[in-house]
Amino acid sequence: MRGFTLLEILVAALIMAMVMTGLACIFFAGKRHILHTRSKIQAAELGRLFLAPFQMQVDQSQWGNNCLSNTGNCNDETQTFYNPRIDYTATYTTSPVGSTNLRKVIVNITWTELSP
Repeated sequence: MRGFTLLEILVAALIMAMVMTGLACIFFAGKRHILHTRSKIQAAELGRLFLAPFQMQVDQSQWGNNCLSNTGNCNDETQTFYNPRIDYTATYTTSPVGSTNLRKVIVNITWTELSP
């Protein structure tokens, strides 16, 4: 009866361990990528929600009286959105656009990445 030697079994176990380690690294990298992408999508949705009140001020009949025109005054605002796992902080600033009667709104959303 012919079988495997101890050396052949150890080499096979070593090769299998190396393959399993490589697959585990790929799995964890994929999980980190999914968590990061999910955080970015949620931040984009919160930014849209944060800017929703400005949509009501974009009205031609009230243009000179709201904070989006150069004659208006928008106070910069910071708001924190609580998630069970991640806290997002949204801040907006307004600035004039050239010499026009327009202002642009810049939203910055920050959060801390979770580790998988």
